[in-house]
Amino acid sequence: MHGLTQALQGTRVLDFSQGIAGPHAACLLGEMGAEVVKIEPPSGDWLRGLGVKRNGSSVLFGTFNRGKRGLSLDLKQPAAREAALRLIAQADVMIESNRPGVMKRLGLDYASVRAVNPRLVYLSISGFGQTGPNAHLPATDAAVQAFTGFSFGAGDMVEPVRVRISIVDVVSGIYASHAILGALLQRGRTGEGQTLDVSLMHCITAVQSSKHAEHEATQGAIQKELFAAIGIYRTADGYLAISAMREQQVTDLIAMIGKTDLLRDERFATPQGRFQNQDALRVEIAQALGAQSNGHWLPRMQELNLICQEVLSYDAFRHHPQVLEQQLFTTTDLGEIGWLPTVRMPGLPAGTTTAPAPCIGEETLSVFADWGVALDQAEAWIAHGAAVQASPDVTRSA
Repeated sequence: MHGLTQALQGTRVLDFSQGIAGPHAACLLGEMGAEVVKIEPPSGDWLRGLGVKRNGSSVLFGTFNRGKRGLSLDLKQPAAREAALRLIAQADVMIESNRPGVMKRLGLDYASVRAVNPRLVYLSISGFGQTGPNAHLPATDAAVQAFTGFSFGAGDMVEPVRVRISIVDVVSGIYASHAILGALLQRGRTGEGQTLDVSLMHCITAVQSSKHAEHEATQGAIQKELFAAIGIYRTADGYLAISAMREQQVTDLIAMIGKTDLLRDERFATPQGRFQNQDALRVEIAQALGAQSNGHWLPRMQELNLICQEVLSYDAFRHHPQVLEQQLFTTTDLGEIGWLPTVRMPGLPAGTTTAPAPCIGEETLSVFADWGVALDQAEAWIAHGAAVQASPDVTRSA
């Protein structure tokens, strides 16, 4: 294997985060070769209890925590804080996702851990950031979609919608990993670590930056689609997504569907008229496309070099020849939930694989050993309940 799969080889990451955003950031670092240790409370990451489950374990957890080693600490106990600091002293990156103030109460805030490791890159990921009137509030993907205007922007700007994919969390994980990589590069020049404040609010707002600018520029007017003929249209046996960008493409589309008379209608006779009356134009296009199948329309559109694609189901997409050629999906051992398809980080070579997600505390003893903690000390922490080592019947062989 080559390239990015070894880019972070030798980098040690402690992932104290739960949910999707922080764990996703850590997972991406792991895919680039970092050693990632997932540190969970004895009850486990709360994500383990959400979403579709298989063999009693969450598919979400398995997806966003693959490739990590599992260690369990009860951070409410002083001895667990001592154990955490022993690991933090040797780490390159630490990720946490608690509400502001929680890590300080545990004695694991940036000021405290910097004393034992000034080279540490410490990332806090939260709903609204570390300061401000909303900083203390709980947050979910759906709540942040609503708060930031994304619920309007993702739809028609009239009726709010909720995107069911955890888009805020996933995007936040990408931005967080990006910030960590930048901080590691800077540390290479200065020798100093730093603290990073990444919020779900900030990340999904960054995604909408141009929409906020457009909203201000138009004094809040509801914007039309970018192109007169863009849209998803129902056909006789499915759906087609069409993006007729150039005027020649628009007129070619109109001619292809047998509606050249529209070009003599004053509403649609000019490019400006078609743009201003795009809703009415799309009604006409939809009426024509509904009379024939995808198989009828697609070859004709492709012959005209129109930008169009059939709207595929997940199953159809996964088995499409283009997807198979690019090897986007790999059937992966996700631990307790078994083998399921996963998608490698974009940029990694085809065939890249990762280890399964850990059970709670699966490698507590081995992580301590590999990070230089004496066996008697590790066993003492476990005996007092500060750390948890999963019993052999719930751990998996490597």
